[in-house]
Amino acid sequence: MEESRIYLRNSASGELVEASLLDEVTDRHLELWNESWQPAMQAHVAAHGLKARPEDHHWNWNWKAGEWRPMLGYHSFAIICEGELQGLMMVSDLKSALLPAQFGKPIVFVEYLATAPWNRPEIQLPPRYRGVGTVMVAAAVDLSWELGYRGRIGLHSLPRAEAFYRNSCQMTALGKDAAHQGLMYFEMTEKHAEEFRFNH
Repeated sequence: MEESRIYLRNSASGELVEASLLDEVTDRHLELWNESWQPAMQAHVAAHGLKARPEDHHWNWNWKAGEWRPMLGYHSFAIICEGELQGLMMVSDLKSALLPAQFGKPIVFVEYLATAPWNRPEIQLPPRYRGVGTVMVAAAVDLSWELGYRGRIGLHSLPRAEAFYRNSCQMTALGKDAAHQGLMYFEMTEKHAEEFRFNH
């Protein structure tokens, strides 16, 4: 397991805080998910009702990690800051691009990406840290480069995250995918991957 130094921004102070990006989701990370993320989500729903449920409330990271960690072609990432789990991501390198300009070329596909409940403006204002999603997308792009895919990535976005992928990541929306619960499908081109790496 490799650990990289990254920085997240403390929303309250505006200062950058050192954090760690790890290229493997471990049992300890899953323990932290159980001990902190789950209670925080449950407390939010209890206080605001079922309509306030986060879009990924049904994601079971214990199952996801247990199912995919041993499989070839799958990669997992975690972000730790000040001893707490801030983000999780699972990606695969088994799929191909759909954009005409890169159709059929291999991509890194982001299967699941989530930030801790306290980092989400809809749950906590101000959020504790900003930048988790950007760091994770950058990790997927870097993996794509390492694999020789020139930064090409793809993903299906939950509705509330569409603006992030479209505007912050400059990914191209290819429309809603009926085969994946009608979620919007996005891809990042080689050109945008280069720009994203340069700016992040």
